[in-house]
Amino acid sequence: MADAGLPFKLITPTGVVFDDNVQEVTAENPIGEFGVLPQHINYLTSLVPCVITVKLADGGYRFFVVSGGLAEVKDGVMTVLASTAEEAEALMDGDTASRGLVAAEERLQNVSFYEPGYQNAVKAAQLARARQRAVQMRGAAR
Repeated sequence: MADAGLPFKLITPTGVVFDDNVQEVTAENPIGEFGVLPQHINYLTSLVPCVITVKLADGGYRFFVVSGGLAEVKDGVMTVLASTAEEAEALMDGDTASRGLVAAEERLQNVSFYEPGYQNAVKAAQLARARQRAVQMRGAAR
């Protein structure tokens, strides 16, 4: 019996961003990076702002930057519900991503842990790091 792959769906509040059978998906939760292959056990986790790497059935890759959300594997199907998702191909160039990262990290350095905006600054820095990583991964995959 041929392996049918891993059915994977990436969904945001605005609609379905990706829906296809893939070989593998990697993402990041609060304790680190994890990967999902076909026939994975049932699994539920939150996501931090990160790059979701999708290995396609043809061996190619697609990269998505998500701003957080939930990932579920149930009965052999993986579904990611993300607040936002951007495909790496649609992201800006590396210089723009680097400037965004510098600005986000500078904001984070200038806010106290006790200020109400601290968690927003942390998430903004994580998202900027993910965008820069996606641009780098996009360039390496070409």
